[in-house]
Amino acid sequence: MAAFHRHPSHILCKKIKLQRGISLFSSFIGIVISLYLVFKVHSQGILTLGVGSWDAPFGIVIVADMLSSLLVLTTNTIGFAILLYSFYSIGEERERHYYYPVFQFLLIGVNGAFLTGDLFNLFVFFEVMLMASYVLLVLGGTKIQLRESLKYIIVNVLSSSFFVIMVAYLYSVLGTLNMADISQRITEVDQPGIISVIAIGFLIVFGLKGAIFPLFQWLPGSYYAPPIPVMALFGALLTKVGIYSIFRTYTLMFYHDQDFTHTFLGILAILTIIIGVIGAIAYSDVKKSSFTISSSPSGLSYSASPS
Repeated sequence: MAAFHRHPSHILCKKIKLQRGISLFSSFIGIVISLYLVFKVHSQGILTLGVGSWDAPFGIVIVADMLSSLLVLTTNTIGFAILLYSFYSIGEERERHYYYPVFQFLLIGVNGAFLTGDLFNLFVFFEVMLMASYVLLVLGGTKIQLRESLKYIIVNVLSSSFFVIMVAYLYSVLGTLNMADISQRITEVDQPGIISVIAIGFLIVFGLKGAIFPLFQWLPGSYYAPPIPVMALFGALLTKVGIYSIFRTYTLMFYHDQDFTHTFLGILAILTIIIGVIGAIAYSDVKKSSFTISSSPSGLSYSASPS
């Protein structure tokens, strides 16, 4: 028992090669399954899966269309490449402290967010992704990591709290959280003002997570602090989930007043691009200039200086 308490992780903590092998195999299988999913969606159209024997709109529904299936394939491919790089760069100390299991949990959260057809479960997968990112951000315990992780966690906890409030608000108006069902009911509810307020609320939530202007100040330091593989994982995937959520909600759900909501979104996208590029020019350090606003609602990638 005493020997157990001497190690932060007793299960396979010293068998790093085995951890690498299991993680590599899992990532490879993920790519294979993703390719099969893309092929199935291409040949059969949109695929749905009711989880727990409850049909929509009451049960948990997994939905794969061509956009989400391609994003899942991209996620697993990027994850596989970063995993290979991690073998040579992340360091044995981090590998002994659950780096590879947490890495896989983050991929689960990202893939789940792309595939869910339910708004509340989008929140759940966001939290799975974020909890894994908290661990990866502090893994190693350097001074800059601990300092920047505090900012990162506070921003995301506040964002998640606001996410729950907006979900509850939307449910009180429409009585459903299934995205397809929301798309139907939103035309039947004669409350465009309330729906517009909810739409802007979700834009703030996803804008914080996607780091669009002017909600990006937390990102540069947080993404600069961890080692290169973690930074690459965060920059390639985390903010993209926020941008995807804006795409999904604003095309499927909040289409009732496009002159207001979509025009506002377009203005933010343009400002994000302009401010991001200007900020990036201010730095000669590539690592510092690579992360401020890593994506925009327009789908373009760009950067800015850290705060």
